[in-house]
Amino acid sequence: MEQSHFWIRFFSTFSVLCVFGLVVLGGVVRVTGSGLGCPDWPLCYGSWIPPLEYTAIIEYSHRFVASVIVSPLVVLTCILTWLRHRKERWLVIPSSVSVVLLIFQALLGGVTVLTELPGAIVASHLALGQAFLGCLVLVMVVSYRGPLGFYGKPYSWLSFPVMAIIASMGVYLLILSGSVVTATHATGACITWPLCNSTLVPDTILSAIHVGHRLVAVIVGCFLVFVLQWGYRDGDKTNGFHILSGVAGATFLIQIAVGAFVVWSGFQSHMLAFHLGMSALVWVFVLIVAILSLTRSQSIDGIIRS
Repeated sequence: MEQSHFWIRFFSTFSVLCVFGLVVLGGVVRVTGSGLGCPDWPLCYGSWIPPLEYTAIIEYSHRFVASVIVSPLVVLTCILTWLRHRKERWLVIPSSVSVVLLIFQALLGGVTVLTELPGAIVASHLALGQAFLGCLVLVMVVSYRGPLGFYGKPYSWLSFPVMAIIASMGVYLLILSGSVVTATHATGACITWPLCNSTLVPDTILSAIHVGHRLVAVIVGCFLVFVLQWGYRDGDKTNGFHILSGVAGATFLIQIAVGAFVVWSGFQSHMLAFHLGMSALVWVFVLIVAILSLTRSQSIDGIIRS
């Protein structure tokens, strides 16, 4: 079993790391205003080699990682699941879906550039990218811990797996709300934290959008902390599940601090990029916790169905 899954573990883990890096690089493209560093697609100023200009290099680096590193890795991972693990649906299905999402993401990236970065398409590009990352995380976790365990006694709505899934979807919603802030250029609408411009009630549409993101963060954050402290307190101590829950919770708390420093620093590009990268890291950790709670190797633990 261990030997038979070595390569799928290797490729899926490497894919997750590379796609995470791609998401972070995409965030750098956004916060540095490099989205139109190459105004055409797939070429850059009609050439396969970008000009030696700051924004063009950043934008083309993002494209290079996506096409030369990530795409082959994801396709190879999918091929491997079909060749060696075709009977394991929790490997085959998400790896196949990841290839479909990869294709749509590449096309949407081209549309984003060719339509000169309209907000709705930019936000959709980010949303699809996070879903793409999530599919690969599922493949990775299953390759290590086995298939999801939807069998036997049904899950209670108040069980840990259900709560963890809801928490992960909440994190996804929080990321989307942040992308709306960026897409509508509402990032700098609130120049103080935790209040918006030192008031409780926003006075403009843009500040309302920004405050909306903060409110989503409060709601999702409270629920997330509740779920993760549950996982830390009652999770399986023999396989590190409780530690992973704690790490996920700590990562989210760090992300809150980073969000505050984004405002306090005057929205500096490196802080914005760090904030975007941390959001993807929180998404990955919380998703791993949720998926692990559903794997059959975890189903004997009291935290799962109680």
